[in-house]
Amino acid sequence: MTADFSIGLVEVSGLGDAIIMLDDMCKAADVEFVATERRLGGRLVTIVVKGEISAVKAAVDAGVQRAKSCGSYKASRVIPRPHTEVLPYLHLDEKKNIEPKSETAGTHVGTVGEDNEKPAAVKRGRPRRKKTEESK
Repeated sequence: MTADFSIGLVEVSGLGDAIIMLDDMCKAADVEFVATERRLGGRLVTIVVKGEISAVKAAVDAGVQRAKSCGSYKASRVIPRPHTEVLPYLHLDEKKNIEPKSETAGTHVGTVGEDNEKPAAVKRGRPRRKKTEESK
């Protein structure tokens, strides 16, 4: 089963360039900003938009042109009528449109959870060693 819209993805280096590029994409065509994925501490940013195939292609082309002029272009793709199994990866639901399930590294647009509560902080890294009598 496939969706009745298309998805466009453009990856750039740097959040500032991604925001400028997204502005150009939204001005170039009638597309809707869906999500952003940040990797490597924000050094790689992927912008995801959705809409009609022609609008998505025009938006991606405008985004690629802007990213190349900034020197931050990495990759781009247009997925016409994506399979419904792809939609949960982007937290898209055909009935609810955008339904984020978590907020990790600022990856999603919209509210967080049902009560707009932020998720609990997660400890990262190696657990600390407990001091023993010998090490004191």
